[in-house]
Amino acid sequence: MTNATTFGQQAGAYARGRPGYPAELYHWIASQTAEHSLVWDVGSGSGQAARELAKLYGGVHATDISEALIVAAPLHPKITYKAAPAYESGLTDTCVDAVTAATAVHWFAGDKFWREVVRVGKPNALFCAWTYQLPRSAPEVQALFLDPVYALIDPYWAGGNRICMAGYSAENLNCPFSIMSAPEFDAGGMWTAHQLVDFAKSWSAHYRARGDGLGESLGSLARTFLSEYENTEISVSMPLSVLAARIGQ
Repeated sequence: MTNATTFGQQAGAYARGRPGYPAELYHWIASQTAEHSLVWDVGSGSGQAARELAKLYGGVHATDISEALIVAAPLHPKITYKAAPAYESGLTDTCVDAVTAATAVHWFAGDKFWREVVRVGKPNALFCAWTYQLPRSAPEVQALFLDPVYALIDPYWAGGNRICMAGYSAENLNCPFSIMSAPEFDAGGMWTAHQLVDFAKSWSAHYRARGDGLGESLGSLARTFLSEYENTEISVSMPLSVLAARIGQ
């Protein structure tokens, strides 16, 4: 089963469970482009990043290989959604100010994709990809919920997921551009227990583990955790790994 299939089959859980990214990230992206006409958000999923980018750019072209995820994305007057592989954007040459990929590029970073990025990017356009690191919380939350979940689903992570865990680099993404420095960002904050459980359920490894007979064990962990933290806000740390570059340089 491909990850596109996995995400598509749980499109509702994906859209519900995925947390957003800090506003500072999007403002930094916008500060790195001379113009703000069009962004290609590739691997857009349910359109979380696309909707934030639409606040800062004239338009967003959002693509994802999963038609189910695209259908689940809320409509927006400045966003054009398209179900397509990453190497077939459907855009004209040299038309975008930035290419972005939110927790996605590890699934499709290959020669055909990078050629498409070069083709559609304006001179000196920005490429920016970022991904979550696994969430961390207080020792008691780790012990009761997160660490046992990580142990159960560890065999079910795909190679792309392990790239996320290691952090993005030019080497593990086959990126042909010279990497530029980026600030540090964190997608964590104060979450409810339900938010943390929904996020865990949205992981492809969690989905595969449930399908392989671990659903009751994972469900039991979630129920115990929710019974303990039902009405408690939880501090969650989730640093982002960011890879940014000038397209073609």
